Amino acid sequence: MSVRMFLAVGAICVAVAACGGAGATSAGGQPTGGAGATLSSDGTAVATPAGSAAGPVTGHLGDKLTFANFANDPVDATLVKIYDPATPNDTSQAPLPPATHWVGVEVIVNDKVDYQTDGAGFDAVTSAGSTVTTTDTYQNASVVLGDGFKGCTQTDGEPGTVALYTYCSAFPVPDGQTLVKVGLNVTGAPLVKTDQATWTVP
Repeated sequence: MSVRMFLAVGAICVAVAACGGAGATSAGGQPTGGAGATLSSDGTAVATPAGSAAGPVTGHLGDKLTFANFANDPVDATLVKIYDPATPNDTSQAPLPPATHWVGVEVIVNDKVDYQTDGAGFDAVTSAGSTVTTTDTYQNASVVLGDGFKGCTQTDGEPGTVALYTYCSAFPVPDGQTLVKVGLNVTGAPLVKTDQATWTVP
């Protein structure tokens, strides 16, 4: 299935603080949350849920991170699993660059209010410190795993058709390297210049 992806324009958020699932922090290290109401994209008042923040939030693999998108609508996102290596579902996929393998991520996004325009861009940092995206280029062509990979079931249909959406995306990663951080940008890239949620991978 074809997945419509919007790329995050900015670099991945690298300020990651240790936290549990309910103890997410903002990029500044302060506890997130607040009881004030904000306006959603349709102009109605939406209470920002506890644990959400307008700025980037950080956590670890398995944590559900809650943040506000560019329209101040609440979004939940969970990095469920890392697949290293990931095996493509479609054997007709273009070959990867030499000494490179797929590393897949399964991410569940619940864009509670503004899912009609939901899209997601993913990037990551490898153990060597380099940044990779799901659309890295090789020989002047995008390297994209368009039909997903074995073990991860992507939501049927295009992003924006349902509020709760499972993404199965993969990065071309040099052999011998692993992912140490995964960044997510939901709804509004390129309006949002940095990742809204970043997970540290143990």
